[in-house]
Amino acid sequence: MPLNYDKWANLELSDDSDIEVHPNVDKKSFIKWKQQDIHQKREERKATRERLGIELQINQTLLPRIQTIISGVTKEGPQVFSAEVARLGSNPSPDKPQTKAKDQPTYDEMMQNLFIQVWDKSRAYMDDKDKLAQELISQLSTTEKSVVERNAAIHKEIADIDEQEKDKITSEGIRTGFDSSHVNKIADDQNAPEKKQTTQSLEVLNPGAGGDAGGGAAAAAAAPSSTPASTNADDLPDLSPNMARLAQIPLRQYKALVEIIAGDRSLLRDETTDALFVEAFNAGMEGKQRSEYAMRCVNAGLFVQYCNKLGKDGLSLFMQRLTQAREAEAVFMKDVQDTHARIMERSAVLASQSSSSQDKEQIQLMSEGDTTITFDVPEGPAPENIVLEGDGKLQQLDPETVKQWLNERWNIFNAFDQNLKDALQSGSLDSVNKYLGDLPVSTAEKVVKDLDRAGILNFSSSEIRDETV
Repeated sequence: MPLNYDKWANLELSDDSDIEVHPNVDKKSFIKWKQQDIHQKREERKATRERLGIELQINQTLLPRIQTIISGVTKEGPQVFSAEVARLGSNPSPDKPQTKAKDQPTYDEMMQNLFIQVWDKSRAYMDDKDKLAQELISQLSTTEKSVVERNAAIHKEIADIDEQEKDKITSEGIRTGFDSSHVNKIADDQNAPEKKQTTQSLEVLNPGAGGDAGGGAAAAAAAPSSTPASTNADDLPDLSPNMARLAQIPLRQYKALVEIIAGDRSLLRDETTDALFVEAFNAGMEGKQRSEYAMRCVNAGLFVQYCNKLGKDGLSLFMQRLTQAREAEAVFMKDVQDTHARIMERSAVLASQSSSSQDKEQIQLMSEGDTTITFDVPEGPAPENIVLEGDGKLQQLDPETVKQWLNERWNIFNAFDQNLKDALQSGSLDSVNKYLGDLPVSTAEKVVKDLDRAGILNFSSSEIRDETV
């Protein structure tokens, strides 16, 4: 039978000694360079194929999770996105790709970083639930499409590398059957020493792969963080007295938060977190002097959110985690700080835009005719024992109801900025108007509404006039 030697046409051996070179070129040096070039390209192909395989494995792990969130937001709305963000912050999984790279991010950290990018592009619609859901779906779908396209490109690149390996027969790939005068038994092959394998540790996972915003899921590795829940301004409740009490609790005073929540279990709902975040946002709109108060609002809002996500016994479970694991508290505090930073940054931008677009527009308290405006400032919470004295109608009131209302007045007043407290206690209308004039119109309107709701503002008409000076 004739022998076919075509398979040796692309033979690539590093010990080729039949190379013809120019007389002025040192043949030994040229052969050595040729050997190094062959080995270098061979190792580059191996490293590239290994890197592509890792990236493909990461994308195939994260893609179903992205698709699940898209499906959830489509069916149930932005709260599905918020719930997943909260889970990633409070109960992250340690699972991560086996790359042996230093500080390799986990899958949850990659998803968390992706969600931060998506939220930064979507939170402009946080006041409209439907538009927010559409934007989240749009951003996540863009990422999904990018990952799918990147996976297809990876498969093609791997196929091209494999084809190159087939075309170039290297010394490692040669398999001849009759190199000696006898044929070894099959059993002898089992005792043959194992071929030494080389591994390569990848420090990065091609962070630029995939191009645009979606990038490839492998590019989403970053330190964990969290994102505030979505809000719809039309559905947000006013900050209740007990919500305001939560906002007064300093950081890390978890027992104080638990005592308030235990006394009013209705606080364990999404509306509480939303209202506290909006309160923090409004405080940020007023400037850096309100940053500490905004931080307390975020702290209380996230505390409620974490408890909610842990189910029926979330309050006790979350407290247990905070007190027994420093890592859990570190994650929570980082979430508080990051969320606070984002709210302050965004509120500062909007405050700047508002001041430029609403130049000189202010909310001012004005009296009509002979009417004078006074401020009935509470001096403290209601006393333990209340005795109602006076006419018959007053004595018919329930003392507990009166006590509750007095405490509500005090909580509303106590939540005010210290500058506003000082202005109210001075009794000067000019001082109060000066404070209101420095606020954005929407924030000033809320302050006046709270003054009226607490019975602090006394005048013949509670009408608010919008004066442009």
